[in-house]
Amino acid sequence: MTEIFAARPCQPAMRLPATHRSPALWNGTIETRCDRPEALWIRERTLADAVVAEIESPPVTVTQDGSAGDNPHRFHVVLLLKGYGIYRWAGGTATQRPGDVMLVDIAEPSQVVSPVDCRLLRWSFPEALIAPFLPVRDVCPALLLPAGKGLMKVVAEHAWQLAREADQLDRSVQQGLLTHLCGLVGLAIETERKSRPARRHNYRAHQRQRVLAYIEAHLCDPHCTAKRAAHDLGMSTRWLYSLLEDMADGFADLVARRRLEKSLTLLQDPASDHLSIAEIAFLSGFNDLSTFYRRFGEHYGMTPGEARRRKSLPAGDMPRVEGSGTSQFLDAAE
Repeated sequence: MTEIFAARPCQPAMRLPATHRSPALWNGTIETRCDRPEALWIRERTLADAVVAEIESPPVTVTQDGSAGDNPHRFHVVLLLKGYGIYRWAGGTATQRPGDVMLVDIAEPSQVVSPVDCRLLRWSFPEALIAPFLPVRDVCPALLLPAGKGLMKVVAEHAWQLAREADQLDRSVQQGLLTHLCGLVGLAIETERKSRPARRHNYRAHQRQRVLAYIEAHLCDPHCTAKRAAHDLGMSTRWLYSLLEDMADGFADLVARRRLEKSLTLLQDPASDHLSIAEIAFLSGFNDLSTFYRRFGEHYGMTPGEARRRKSLPAGDMPRVEGSGTSQFLDAAE
């Protein structure tokens, strides 16, 4: 259960000097609650589609105003290593202690007060990466996952070890491990909130999402097959096919559809005007041009050249397959 108590009295907040502000990192207002703003230490780096930061902080108040500005919608997964923090949002309060993991939706207004020195690890994920794994759809800016044995220990250790080692790995491996971390967070939420049968259902959904995320990460690989995906994901080919059996498309059809959707996106993008249709086909994962032309025509009812010439038309005038696009593709896992 989440422990809740009122914040201890602190000295008035002092605005952090401009040299210590980082709106891109915090997406909010940072105020120190002491006279040591120089004690704020941040080591930040990008890993695939996520940003990880190791942070040592003096007493601070961080306010998320709910406006992302030019930044895309993101979620923070925060592992507290030292100290404690009190999160507040409309209708709720929670206290995070060492070993706890806090999931924070930065698009919703919230505030965290750390009255003491803290050390933490903060993962920042784009919504498209982590949202498909989150079973809780109610609007709640912060969700506490208390430290514990079993699954929560795995979540915390995976988050920490991935932050320490992932920059030594290539991007495709990083992406797979990030997907795994997001899935673990989703499973931890299910464990806290749902019955055992529902947990088993969520495990299957998580495994299917791993398959779909693998397809997204390997679209450009012409050798992306069900057998290879099953090997890379550590599962049997039969189990992989079972995970997809209630979807309209099998593995090969899913890969082909996403490649076609990617090729159409490139054909419609003015930034890709310098690319030939053959280059776009190969960049989308096709290694045979005749197969690309045939499948594109069957899927969209026009040639790639016609699609490129018609890119200036309103979106409603461009023939598309219903449900196309990355977000709809990933939503199929739910």
